[in-house]
This record gives sequence, structure tokens and C-alpha cells, in this order.
Amino acid sequence: MDRALDPRPARRKRLIALGCIVGAVLLLAILWAGSFTTKRVRVEAAKVTLATVQQGLFKEFIPVTGTVQPIQTVFLDALEGGTVKRRFVEDGTHVKAGEPILELSNPQLHMDAINREAQLLDQQNNLRNTRLAMDQQTTRLKDDLLNLDKDLKRLERDGRVDERLMRDSLLASNTYLSNVENLAYMREKRKLLAANVRSDSIFRQSQVGSITTNLALIDQNLRFLRENLQNLVIKAPIDGQLSGLNVELGQTKQRGERIAQIDVLESFKVRARIPEHYVSRVSIGLHGSFIQGGREFSVEVFKVYPEVSNGEFDVDLRFVGEKPDVRRGQTFQVRLQLSEDMQAVMLPRGPFFQDSGGQWVYVVDAEGTGTKRTVSLGRQNPDMYEVIEGLEPGDRVITSRYDAFNNADEIIIQ
Repeated sequence: MDRALDPRPARRKRLIALGCIVGAVLLLAILWAGSFTTKRVRVEAAKVTLATVQQGLFKEFIPVTGTVQPIQTVFLDALEGGTVKRRFVEDGTHVKAGEPILELSNPQLHMDAINREAQLLDQQNNLRNTRLAMDQQTTRLKDDLLNLDKDLKRLERDGRVDERLMRDSLLASNTYLSNVENLAYMREKRKLLAANVRSDSIFRQSQVGSITTNLALIDQNLRFLRENLQNLVIKAPIDGQLSGLNVELGQTKQRGERIAQIDVLESFKVRARIPEHYVSRVSIGLHGSFIQGGREFSVEVFKVYPEVSNGEFDVDLRFVGEKPDVRRGQTFQVRLQLSEDMQAVMLPRGPFFQDSGGQWVYVVDAEGTGTKRTVSLGRQNPDMYEVIEGLEPGDRVITSRYDAFNNADEIIIQ
């Protein structure tokens, strides 16, 4: 037997499906319509900061902390180690160049110097004896040559007499021939002796030069030994104020250990540390300024230290023009100018840069409505940004944080 089916469940399913489709269409319509709607945020005037874009001289500078130091500082190190035997002056005393400061005792150094000096003196005596023996050899050869020349002249004279006697048959042939052979022998011997004299002269010139150089070197070493002993007395190399002398009698100091320093207090300089990413832009001749006692003073870079440590490098600045009354160790906030002053459109700095990256800003019109505007910012200093494009002098810009605006298109200031 056939049974009739109830059509209501199928109708309910169709209605649910139709309702879902209609809801989805409505939701899409709402989202699509919202995309053409301007997002506005209302804020109180007390919660935003406004700044006016201006035209003027842009100064690109960086703030650095400078410390006053003496214009020149000379460090005193122990050239030789030893025990403190005597202290001539106290710390903080003004000393003159050459004035003794400290005396060290080193018996081992004295013994080594004595032994070395004895060796050098022995070498010196040997060289001098060698030179004396060479002089005596040269004198002896020359004397032999003189005697040989005298004997040769006598034999030549006798030979001429023998020739006359031989012609008159008054001299035996054997005696005549013996005298002739003796004369020839003496002439050959004279040639050999003359060659020895020439060789001795050449050899003596080369040896005397070497001996003279060695004697000079030995004298230099002897002076160095004696000066090395004098290094046990530490003296002031320049005039200035002694500082950092912290030694006691009987205290041992190693070679190269820092003893003290001497500061020239006739003039001062300013030592400043600068972040390393400015190393290519900082050079000798850059100018800066600082405020002291309500007055502005000028400085300029005269030395740049290329070594980078802890992400910073050092520069020395000297005072230009009027010099302030400063003390060693005093610090200043120096504005170091990186470029020449130039006309530019400028926007005051603010925390908005953290939220927009300097790519856009809110520009406020006369009715108090701020709208987004794309901008391009260039150089900056602690006070201003250089505006390349997007803003004109007189524009009012919100420079406070933007994170509370939720990226709104318009800001309505109440």
C-alpha cells in the first residue's frame, strides 16, 4: 500500500539554503560599501601635537658629548724595571723638562752593564791593536822598499864602474857576471816588494774603514749602556703638571709599566666620541658649537682617530676664536655640523616618524581636519627633518604618535 510523503523537511532545507545565500550577499554588500567609506577618527586637541612646516636655513649636525682634556699629554713609562729607590716630587707638582721624578734601583742591570762594557772595551782594544799592527806592517814594508832602492842605486853605480874596468881588462869576467846577476835579482826583488806595498795599501784601506766603523759602533754601544743605566732615573720630558704618580718606596715596577703622566695645561682641547656610521662624513676642519654660561663658543675638528671601538670613534676639537673658562674633565654637549647651511623646507621632528617611517603624515586644514599625505623626507638633525617633497611652508602637520589613529583616513580634531 502506497504512503504519502511529507514535503515539509525538503521545503525547510531549501529555505535555510536560501537564507544563507541571502546573508552572504548582504555581508559582501556591506563590505563592498565599506570599502568606499572614509575612515574617520575623532580626537581631542590636547592629545595631539601640531607643528608648522617652515622655510629656513637647514643645519645638518649631530649632538656629541665632549670632554675637556689638556692640549698635550705625555705618558711616563718605566724604560727599565726596578725597585723604587727615591721619589723626587709629589703628584700634582708642576715640573720642568729634565727634572728628575723617580729613581729605580736594579743591581742586576748594573752587573749586566759592567760585563757588557768589559766585553766591548776588550773588542775595542783588539781592534785598535789590529790597526796598530797593520800600521807597523805598512811602515816596515815601506822601510824595506827604501833600503832596497838604496842598495839598487849602489849596485847600478858599481855596475857602471865594472863596465869601464871590464873594457880595460882590469876586472875578472866571473866577478863582472856575478855583479850583473845580483843587479838583475835586486831589480826583480824591488818589483815584488813594490807589489806587496800596493797590495798592503789596498788591504789596509778596506780594513781601516771596517775597523773605524766597528770602533764607532762600540763607542755607540758604550754610550747606550751608560744611557740605559740613566733610564733608572725617570725625568720629565716636557714642562707640565705631573699627575697619576702613585708609587711608594720599595715598590717594584716592571719594564714598560705606566708611572705617571704630564699634562700641558697652557691650553685645552675637547675629546668627543661619535657613532661609527658618521666616520666617512667627519673630517678635519668641521666646525661645531656649544653653550656655556649662556654664551655660544665655536670649536673645530683638528684630529680624527680612525680606530673604532664599541661602535664609536674619537675626534679632537680645538677652540676657535674666544676661549671659554674651562677645567679638565668638564663636559659639553657639542653640536657638530656635518654640512654647510642651506635653504630648505623643514618639518619639526616628532614621534610620528616611528609609525609612518617618514613616508606619510597627517596634514591639518583650517577646519581642524587632518588628512593623509605622502611625503619625502631627506636629511635630519635633532630638531628638524628636511622636506624634499609633499609639504609646503605653512602646512600644519600632526607630529605626535599615529598608533592610536588605527590608520584612519581623516583625523577630526575636536
